[in-house]
Amino acid sequence: MATQIIIALCEGPHDVAFICKMLKSIYFTSNESKKLSEFPAPMGALMSQGVTKINIEELNIHQIRQNLLPLNTLQNGDNYVFLYPMGGDGKKDGRQQILSSIKGFVIEPGEAKRGRETANTNFSIAYFFDADSVGVNARLSSVNKEIKEVVPTLSIDTFTTNGQHLMAEGIKLGVYIFTSSDNNTGKLEDILIPLMKSGNDSIFNDAESYIDKHFDTSRTYPNKFSVEDNTVIEKRSTKAKDTDYDKKKSTIGITGQLQRSGKPNTAYVSDTDYLTLAKIEQDQKCQEILQFFKDFITEQS
Repeated sequence: MATQIIIALCEGPHDVAFICKMLKSIYFTSNESKKLSEFPAPMGALMSQGVTKINIEELNIHQIRQNLLPLNTLQNGDNYVFLYPMGGDGKKDGRQQILSSIKGFVIEPGEAKRGRETANTNFSIAYFFDADSVGVNARLSSVNKEIKEVVPTLSIDTFTTNGQHLMAEGIKLGVYIFTSSDNNTGKLEDILIPLMKSGNDSIFNDAESYIDKHFDTSRTYPNKFSVEDNTVIEKRSTKAKDTDYDKKKSTIGITGQLQRSGKPNTAYVSDTDYLTLAKIEQDQKCQEILQFFKDFITEQS
């Protein structure tokens, strides 16, 4: 059986944590204890290069944190999933870099396979985005343009429906857009919150009431210290880019504190009993996402 390598390119760590939880419900397990040399080619080498090819001394701390390495890896038999938090939809450079790197390992028709490490390997790249307020079609259009810049043989309107897959130059590509119940706009939290709240209504209602009672828009901007004229100045930022308040993320954070003190939201998504196996198995959106992953495997086997 061929080795299946699926690279999931997500917007942020919350997406990664959620997808990990989904995949673990269908027998995928964490394999992060593996040494890099133990991962199938070319992933071990790519991850090693991601660490060694850079001149650490020439990077600042922020740049080091952004080094392109998977946040989580999972395995089910010969099927491997590597999950990357790539930043928002505007951070296309990193995604294109990964697609371009994988293209270099694909054996084209007519090329000699003998002795090639990846001769019995199928490659897939899954793109995950929030629909937000712009909607599914706008997101698909953006992904089409992004991929076409790396794979120019593709049509500009390649992806036309959510959850679609296609083959391009030996790589299977797929796009899944997180939406609310309207299947057009929304984001991951529109799937997460109803799932987590079900059966825990009083906890979540109280958390939402707490937020509504104490929320103050002005205090969502960071309060910073700086030095001016040898004096420490305290000043609140007024830059729009410095505020990223999200009520739904805050709700997850408050409710999660009841179970995992001091942890980030990713830990709540990964570990909380607000998100159970039964809920995943019964929820239409969860099953839709899992089928999206299953199609990467079954259609190539």
